[in-house]
Amino acid sequence: MKNIKRVILTLFVVVLVVTISFPRVLIFLGLPEYCQIVEGNKESLNVRLPFRVSVNSNGSSNLKVNGHKLSGDELEVNLAKPMALQSSSVGSYNLDFRLFGIIPLRRMVVNVLPEVKVIPGGQSLGVILKSDGIMVVRNSNVIDEQGKKHFPARAGGIEVGDSLLELNGKKINSKYHLADLINRFGKEGEDLIFKVKDQEGKISYKSVTPIKGEEGYYMIGIYVDDGATGVGTMTFYSPETGDYGALGHTITEANSQLKIDVGEGEIVMANISGITQGQRGSPGEKLGTFFNDQGVLGNITKNNDFGIYGKLSIEPEHPFFDKPIPVASPLEIKEDRAKIYTVIEGGNIEEFEVNIDKVRRQHNQGEKGLIVRIVDEDLLERTGGIVQGMSGSPIVQNGKLVGAITHVFVNDSTRGYGMLAQWMIMETELLEEKEEKNTKELVS
Repeated sequence: MKNIKRVILTLFVVVLVVTISFPRVLIFLGLPEYCQIVEGNKESLNVRLPFRVSVNSNGSSNLKVNGHKLSGDELEVNLAKPMALQSSSVGSYNLDFRLFGIIPLRRMVVNVLPEVKVIPGGQSLGVILKSDGIMVVRNSNVIDEQGKKHFPARAGGIEVGDSLLELNGKKINSKYHLADLINRFGKEGEDLIFKVKDQEGKISYKSVTPIKGEEGYYMIGIYVDDGATGVGTMTFYSPETGDYGALGHTITEANSQLKIDVGEGEIVMANISGITQGQRGSPGEKLGTFFNDQGVLGNITKNNDFGIYGKLSIEPEHPFFDKPIPVASPLEIKEDRAKIYTVIEGGNIEEFEVNIDKVRRQHNQGEKGLIVRIVDEDLLERTGGIVQGMSGSPIVQNGKLVGAITHVFVNDSTRGYGMLAQWMIMETELLEEKEEKNTKELVS
């Protein structure tokens, strides 16, 4: 009797574990909850499950599966073979997968996006980003005239990562302006009331009593910064709307590595004066020069995990692309040869050959969707592989923009990560603008 109970309990645990983990197994094997394809394209989803299932879609649908239009009838599909998806119209479609036509296996939402065309970048950019407020990057102390330590900012509740927006009702314009205001109000014997934005964007007011330091200046015991500058690469731009995307990763403050909230920002033309070659354990770097008033290309309105974005005021020239090309969906990217475009010397964009070694199965926005290897002998000789400043360099395969170089492998500079172009496009308004334009054309 005890053995029977033990067997039943074991079976129950196994069933429970399988039930909980099965959706994750399906995603790992290639049958996700969400999938994105481009309007009009036939795209293959490699599921690689060794059995047949029935598929249906509730109501009328313009979605085709393996060339068959779903209209309420069930379709038998062999998941061991690639499943072809195609739709002639933008929209969202539900597919229900059933095992033996009875057991629910998965409901998958297929989002059909409008085809977007952009011009790949490759231009070397000087990035000038001013934070929204003054960022607190490190705590410190103040030693008063008697040699005693104080922590006024910490006592007032100001934390690393906070952005200081105003002080006693005055907008703080720079870190030097902040130091001047603290000293001025300190001399007048006033407490400091800071308007503060935390990392989640919540606004609050915090009171701090400044301390007169050893050198006679009033201080509150923090290190601050108000922005960042650097060199990167443009990934794409739309000549029709002026939207652009670059870098493929967030800009962070150098000391704290915290994301910088955009206050003001601009991108300018940059020249590459030299390359520090990468070595094992030490990434190389582009040595770039630019000036604030030199060839301003556009503004920066967004800085996040997928890069920087904004509007161009000047359309840059491109030696390899005079017309926009389509943006590939994640399902179209192959583990095969591709091209990247970047500046190695001066301001001239050059074309180099790479191999996409790995395409990760990302069906929602995520970082590091590609693993890219430099195979171009000329580029390897000149840079040693991927170097800092190359972030954002566009990757083109089969006439479509598939992604952007974002990170180098520290222990192998010939390889690095890439961001899928589709995820970067979603950070702009291009999809909405394209869909709105298509709707107006249909109505007219």
